Amino acid sequence: MSIKTDLIIYNLSEIVSLPQVVRGFAKEKDLGIIYDGFIAIKDGKIFYVGERKDLYKFDASLKIDAENSIAIPGLIDPHTHLIYAGAREDEYEMILSGAEYNEILSRGGGITRTMRETSKTSLDMLVKETVKRIYEFVKSGVTTIEIKTGYGIDIDSELKLVRALEIVRRDVEIDVIPTLLAHVIPPGFERKEFIDRFVSTLIPEAVKKDFLFIDVFCDSGAFNVDESRKILSNGVSAGLKARIHADELAYIKCSDLGLEIGSVSIDHLNNTPREVLEKIAKSDIVAILSPTTSIYIAKKMPDVYTLLRNNGIIALTTDHSPALMNLDMIETMNLASIYFSLPPANIIAATTVNAAYSLRTEKIGSIKEGFQADLVILNVKSYRYIGYLRKRDLIKYVIKRGRILYRSSNQKL
Repeated sequence: MSIKTDLIIYNLSEIVSLPQVVRGFAKEKDLGIIYDGFIAIKDGKIFYVGERKDLYKFDASLKIDAENSIAIPGLIDPHTHLIYAGAREDEYEMILSGAEYNEILSRGGGITRTMRETSKTSLDMLVKETVKRIYEFVKSGVTTIEIKTGYGIDIDSELKLVRALEIVRRDVEIDVIPTLLAHVIPPGFERKEFIDRFVSTLIPEAVKKDFLFIDVFCDSGAFNVDESRKILSNGVSAGLKARIHADELAYIKCSDLGLEIGSVSIDHLNNTPREVLEKIAKSDIVAILSPTTSIYIAKKMPDVYTLLRNNGIIALTTDHSPALMNLDMIETMNLASIYFSLPPANIIAATTVNAAYSLRTEKIGSIKEGFQADLVILNVKSYRYIGYLRKRDLIKYVIKRGRILYRSSNQKL
């Protein structure tokens, strides 16, 4: 008698299972590939992963013929600024014409401009717009996403963003990982006043709302090292885990602070000295890198090869924000191939198992029995086509907890 399951995906040329975190240059064996296989799903979890020869043992109420495509874990974006109002398309044009990001910020544009727009937008509208953006991400294969606060113009506005994220997490079908972010000092605040109120008011509220992380934009034009240390250490003392934006615009020893406090991730690293990168690579800290931010804002690539040669853990992000509205994880993977020279095996690891590790989440990021059934079926015959073949219909299916959230228009059930 066949074993009954809910969904079977068969005729998979490769199942890229990624059983564990990948350090340094990925080898094919790190990918845990099962060739000519199938995946059986039951109750929202991976029930069985195996070769075609065992398919006869299973049955399901729904079956998908993958037609010689590959399966990878659902994609994970570990760093986004997705909750905001307004747009800055004019500033995008200015930067393309040679303006510097810090120059725009010093004139009241950039982040502070978005703070003003966000703070006068209703809670309901913020939730609605964020949910719309999330489902755009789903179309590019994302099944888990981290979202930061940080666009409130005062403490009350930041509290509104904390509440909005609580609602968003409840209303969408994918996993949303919330992070409390100290972004920049809002206009009208003394630096110490804002930091003290952030620590005394926002951190306790974030803990109450089950936020997982505390983050700070530590860089030239944002928070300095001492300010960042105070914010992060208070967050950690309250039970949050630390993340840090570091060295995106300049090296002011923010990455050193990430090492000092044992940050879960250190993000950007565009201006980090080699000796610091080597220390990060030899730790368990995840280096989260953004191709789009490197190209457009930092205008400098991180030293990816130093991280890889020293056995580092790398994850990739869109770094979506109103500065550059990247809603496409597949495009981000393609850009990492071109601009970071990341091999396809590393690209897949960086957007799945390594990204999951950076979020300290369990049961996602790998295709393993007992894990959440979060999958992307890609219209290629081998993982080596990632970053190599670029076409609009690369994604066939996006599956979250065993439910099909997206399928391309030419896929029939």
